[in-house]
Amino acid sequence: MSTAYLLVAHGSRDPRPQIALDRLTYLVGQFLPRPRPVESKKGLAKRNGAETWRPYYSGGLLTEVNQGKQLEPPVFSASLEAQALPLHQQLVNLAENLIPQGVKRIVILPLFLLMGVHTCEDLPEAITQAKAELGNSISIHCLPILGVYPWLPALLEKSFLQYQNEPQAERILLAHGSKRAGGNLAIATVAEKLGARAAYWKGGISLGAVLGEIKTPGEVVILPYFLFAGGLTDLIRQEREQLQLVHGQLRLQLGEPLGPQPLLAQLIATELQRFN
Repeated sequence: MSTAYLLVAHGSRDPRPQIALDRLTYLVGQFLPRPRPVESKKGLAKRNGAETWRPYYSGGLLTEVNQGKQLEPPVFSASLEAQALPLHQQLVNLAENLIPQGVKRIVILPLFLLMGVHTCEDLPEAITQAKAELGNSISIHCLPILGVYPWLPALLEKSFLQYQNEPQAERILLAHGSKRAGGNLAIATVAEKLGARAAYWKGGISLGAVLGEIKTPGEVVILPYFLFAGGLTDLIRQEREQLQLVHGQLRLQLGEPLGPQPLLAQLIATELQRFN
């Protein structure tokens, strides 16, 4: 059990994304090989005949959870924003708890869908700070962001088909968008693979503008290109209702974000296992 895994999300004051992140973290752990119970001074203890591991990490706090007699895989979660501690301190705290348990490496998978400021600046800076504080006591390796993996378009295709009733329906992939130069290129590429138009909440062509380009009456499936539901997806739902009044010739079907679905968790676990 020399490697631990960390899923890093954006973070939100809305409780729903945190609940979904906890669920996804749990599901990823279910698809990873379970480590053998190994005695250690801090991470494992005998309580009433049961072994105790510390598998849950959120908001800068490491919470001890009794898992019965079987140890859970070392999968944790942390967030960039809306947490009591900055991400670099969350990383340091996690490492300091894991080092006595024999963990020598933390592998991070950033749960971000586009190359914006968070992924290009904030996350690397936090990792650099954590490495400076930890020295050579543990290594930290960061994988590519979720949005660049080649299996993601197939997952989104399944989502489109779930909400699409007409074979010739128009498709729109609605992403947050980035004002960073080139930040939306990956979104446009994914949309093209899906036979969809790309629209952006900010930093690009709006949903209303894209709908204005559609001249043929019929069904339009709008898929929010977000990881979890929250305040922003609530606003998108409200906008969809307003736009439906404007574009009466179109039947606007609004899908759901990716969410903590088992297939996504399995694919993430597969990527993490490459670094065993």
